[in-house]
Amino acid sequence: MSQALLDAAFARPGPGKSDPGKGDPGKTAGRRWPVLVKLAVTVVILGALAAGADWAGIAARLSAADPWLFAAGFAAKALTLPLASQRWRAVGRAAGFTLSRWTAFRLQMASSFLGQILPGSVGADLLRGWFTWRLGHAAGPVMLALLVDRLMALLGVVLIGLIGLPHLAAVAPPAVAATVLGGAVVLGVAMVLLLLAGRIPRERLPIPKRLRDGALGRAAWGAVAQLRAMTGNRAAWAALGHSVGVHLATITATILFARSVGLPLGWLDGLAIVPAAIVAAALPVSLGGWGVREGAMVAGFALLGFDADAALLVSLLIGLSIATLSLPGGLFWLLLRSETASPPETSRPDAFPTDPSR
Repeated sequence: MSQALLDAAFARPGPGKSDPGKGDPGKTAGRRWPVLVKLAVTVVILGALAAGADWAGIAARLSAADPWLFAAGFAAKALTLPLASQRWRAVGRAAGFTLSRWTAFRLQMASSFLGQILPGSVGADLLRGWFTWRLGHAAGPVMLALLVDRLMALLGVVLIGLIGLPHLAAVAPPAVAATVLGGAVVLGVAMVLLLLAGRIPRERLPIPKRLRDGALGRAAWGAVAQLRAMTGNRAAWAALGHSVGVHLATITATILFARSVGLPLGWLDGLAIVPAAIVAAALPVSLGGWGVREGAMVAGFALLGFDADAALLVSLLIGLSIATLSLPGGLFWLLLRSETASPPETSRPDAFPTDPSR
């Protein structure tokens, strides 16, 4: 029942109904504003950081970098792509559809490529989901998998952040550590309450009937029921493990890049500081996470006593490494577009609203 409600929420418009916003200049312009705002956020933050940076010193650090540590950092960052693809494959199994390892990797590479110019990680997620649907999987399970994928990514970084919390408390003002701990507690309590609420029949929810029985309300409560059912699913827990692996690979790359340019960044330092930058980069407030990631990294390194120029350099190396590693994803994107150009109608009984790859 709940799966049918999820599918119905993304159903193709019926006969005589138009695609919302299609051909409407006002709505098209309205969709551009969020992207323009995120572009502005990216430019403003990067511009402010660049204006105050000592680029001669940054260039000197980079030219003197240890090539072996630099290469090791690049290799560590490269691990995030197959690990993220396996997380998508695992949440797909938990949601009810199956992908081969190769297909999951192709989807991850394509979404990572366009994710460099899309707002935060959300745009890349939608692209991955859209292609998964075009490959013949029902929209309901795919949308559920997108939700679980983001949830597992968030849980993974929170778990790592909690491990690094004692060290963060030792080097940061009490308010910083308290904020991190408070955020983790709020997330945990919210998840527990949501799962407990999933036991309540939708008809007995204390909300207006119009919202409760509407398409969005039915779909949302169907998703809650599915999430609750997933708590005992091994594939969902495997996805959490892959998520932790993705974040640990990013932390390892950050440490190696820092050491390659002469910063004695330790493992406890990385566990304490990098999770905040990972969360910042995932927020849908900038293009590809640029700007907010650098700002978070500079602020975090400052807590450890490192100068802003070195922190900016390390953050740029992280951003440029994933951008470089994602370049082959352009080929996967083109191949997937060709492969899914005209899928059989029977293979996709429901629809995503738009094509985010165009």
